[in-house]
Amino acid sequence: MKNRMRFTLECIAAMRQNVGPNFPILVKFTPYHGVEGFRELAEGLEMAKILNEADIDALHVDVGCYEAWYKAITTVYENEAHQLDVVAAVKKIVDKPVLGQGKLCDPKKAEAAIAEGKTDYVVLGHQMLADPHWANKIKANQTEDIIPCIGCNECLLSGFSGKHYYCAVNPLTYAEDDYALPPKTSEIKKVLVIGGGPGGMSAAIAAAQRGFKVDLWEKSDKLGGNLWAAGLPTFKHDVLNLIRYMETQINKSDIQVSLNKAATKENINAADYDKIILAAGSKALMPPIEGIEYAAASGDYLTGLKKPGQKVVVIGGGLVGCETAAYMKETAAEVTIVEMLDDILKIADHCLNNDQALRDLLKERQVGVIGGAKVTKITADALTYVKDGQEQTISCDTIIIAAGYQANNELEDYLESVCDNVTVVGDAEAPRKILDAVHEAYHAIRVM
Repeated sequence: MKNRMRFTLECIAAMRQNVGPNFPILVKFTPYHGVEGFRELAEGLEMAKILNEADIDALHVDVGCYEAWYKAITTVYENEAHQLDVVAAVKKIVDKPVLGQGKLCDPKKAEAAIAEGKTDYVVLGHQMLADPHWANKIKANQTEDIIPCIGCNECLLSGFSGKHYYCAVNPLTYAEDDYALPPKTSEIKKVLVIGGGPGGMSAAIAAAQRGFKVDLWEKSDKLGGNLWAAGLPTFKHDVLNLIRYMETQINKSDIQVSLNKAATKENINAADYDKIILAAGSKALMPPIEGIEYAAASGDYLTGLKKPGQKVVVIGGGLVGCETAAYMKETAAEVTIVEMLDDILKIADHCLNNDQALRDLLKERQVGVIGGAKVTKITADALTYVKDGQEQTISCDTIIIAAGYQANNELEDYLESVCDNVTVVGDAEAPRKILDAVHEAYHAIRVM
C-alpha cells in the first residue's frame, strides 16, 4: 500500500521540508468512493493509517468520485451528514485531528457530530456561500437567521459556466460590496408586493431592510408559493428550510402580510405605493391532449392534494417530472415517465452532480422511462403515445402532468398603466429558478 501511495508521501515530505515544522499541512483524501468496483472503505482505512504516520497535521475526509460526484459535493437529494459514518470510521483508527464534511449545515447536528467524537472539525463549503456569517450567528444564538443552503449547486453551475460563483438564496455572494443595499434614509417609501413565493418574500425582506413600508399580499393561506411543491418530497426538504428562514425574517420585520388576499384591479390602489412588485409566480401548463381532464398537475401530487394510485404515468421528463416520478414511487408499485425528447433531463439547467444524483435516484427506485414519445390520448385508465411511428398504450390509474409552467402575469399591463414603478420578478416574468426569483426581487428593491 505504501508503494501505491509513494507520490502522495513524497509530496508531503517535500512540502514539510520547504515549510518547516510549524506550518500546518492537511491532507484531503477519499477513503470510500461509493461506486461498485471502486475503492472500498477497508482500503481507505489502510490509507488513513499510512497518512497518519506521515508528517502531517490533520486529515480531511472526503467521499465519492467523479462517477458519483454527488457523494463528494452534496446536492439537495442527499441525506444530512451522509459522509459522517466514513469520517467516524477514519477517526477511530488515527490520532491526528480529523475534518469531516457532507451536509453538516444544521448547527445542532454539526455540534453533535463533534460531541459524539465522530469528527474533530466540521467543514462547510456551499453553506458558507449561502451565509458566510454561519458561525457568528450560532455564537450569537441567532440560528433562525442563518440563510440555508438548499443544495441546488447553482454556485457550481455558475463557476463551471465561466462566471463568478452565484448563490441562489444569497444575492450578495461574491458581490458583498457591489450589491449591498443602500443605507436607510429619512424618506419612507411604500412598497406593494404581490405574491408570497421566493420572489415576493425576497422583495419584501429587502424593502423592509431599507426601512420602507411594505404590504405583502398572498392569495393562498401561507407563504412559500411553488417552494412547497419543490420541497415537500422526502428527498428535497432542504427547500423547506428556505421557506422557514424567509418567513422568519418577514415575521421579525414590520412587513404587513395579508394571506388569502388575491390582487385584483379593484383592490389595488396604486396611488398608495411608490413601488409595486409583481411576484405572482406561475401555474402548471396543461397541454392540449385529448382526455387531459383525466390528468392532474404535478403540484397537486407533490403537495399532497392528490394521492397517486399504484400504476402512475408522469408526462414530462424534465426536472419537475423526474422528481415527481421519484416521489410517487415511494407509494406506487409502478411509475413510468413519458418524455417527448430522447432522454430525461435533456433541458434541465442544473449542475452535473445534481443530474447524477437524480438519475441514480430514479434508477434505484426503478422508475421506467419512455423517451421520444408523444402522448396523443388520455383516458380514465390508460395513456396512448406514439413512438417511432408506432402507437402504444399503457394502462394506469394515475396520470400526472409535468409539462412546464406559465407565468401568472395577467395584472402586468394594468399595473403598468396605473403605476410608474412596477417590476415583474421570478416566474411571473418567466418560469425559471429560485435563483432568478430571489435575485430579481432583491435587485428590484436595491435600485429603487
